[in-house]
Amino acid sequence: MATYISSKKYPGVQYYIKDNGVKSYSIRYKDESGKLKRVQVGDESDGTTEVYCKNKRIEILNAQNKGEQPPKIVKNHRKKIITLDDVADKYFSSMDNTTSTHERLSKYNKHLSEQFGRHSITNIKKTDLEDLQKSIIDDKKLSKKTANMILELFSTIFRFGFNEELYEAVNPAMKVKRFKVKNTRERFLRVSEIEELYKQAILKDEEKDHGDLLEVFVKLALTTGARLEGILNIKKRDIDLESDIIRITDFKNGGEIYSGYVTKTTRDLLTNKLNLLNYNDNLVSFNNDGKQISARQIQTRLKPILDDLFNVGLDTKDRANRIVIHSLRHTFASQLAISNVPIRQIQELMNHADIRETMKYAKLQDDANKKAAQSVF
Repeated sequence: MATYISSKKYPGVQYYIKDNGVKSYSIRYKDESGKLKRVQVGDESDGTTEVYCKNKRIEILNAQNKGEQPPKIVKNHRKKIITLDDVADKYFSSMDNTTSTHERLSKYNKHLSEQFGRHSITNIKKTDLEDLQKSIIDDKKLSKKTANMILELFSTIFRFGFNEELYEAVNPAMKVKRFKVKNTRERFLRVSEIEELYKQAILKDEEKDHGDLLEVFVKLALTTGARLEGILNIKKRDIDLESDIIRITDFKNGGEIYSGYVTKTTRDLLTNKLNLLNYNDNLVSFNNDGKQISARQIQTRLKPILDDLFNVGLDTKDRANRIVIHSLRHTFASQLAISNVPIRQIQELMNHADIRETMKYAKLQDDANKKAAQSVF
């Protein structure tokens, strides 16, 4: 027998949880003879809400008080709502078939779909996500970093649906506090180290007969701040040398397109390279064949260079100080901050969805101002 749970907000409104995890709503009231009645209203998956049930109950009671026939409750009063699974299907279908996409899909199926997949995406609340965070830590015994990543994945999918005009609603993940994780990256490359990395990337390309594979990747990473998958998906058609714009896809933020820029470091390199490629060819490729390469192919070739230059003697778990591919993005933002570029502008260049992601670079601006002041006398 179903266990009915009373609404905390609206008297006479109840629901029970069906086997598929969906709430099924009903209302209770006394009819003209004083007999207590329960009337089934509808399921959450049909768009039924507590507010709708409350209003229907009021209509029935008002009709009884006037001696009128109570109105009939029409089930499925709205078109079928959009579930989290519906939006996630569209989101992942829009993504390129990469290792990163498969990893994110696996996380979604394991942590989000089983919890909220059949729920209306606009009915998922801040408290639901906070309960999910707690479950990930306490029940699944996973790390705070993992909990943050899963919350960000939900936020990305929600933002994708909003951008696709599937619904209008405030992203509940924006109101949820992330766990503080101590193992954030602190180390970034100084200008002299950047020059040395450029040099070693070119030498490795020559040694392995890569064409300009590593040189192009490293220079784009350090002059646009784009993430690994974003760089690997840049095509010839995404480069506009007249306006100096590079169109970058942000796969972390729902496949959103944003602008990076051609710089003096990359202008000649890109000008020469574009002459060798067809319109839809990928920029980062072996010997300019235009075929997309995987993240692993870049990692296996670039990691030894980074380790030899910057990670000698460091523990493999020293996340704060080891230089990895993502450190190139961190370096881009850090060098902007040292140059006193405004935080809001850095946010735009990094395509951070939340200014809080960018605020960690504010301290570097303070340090730069301090050095400037101390250099006067």
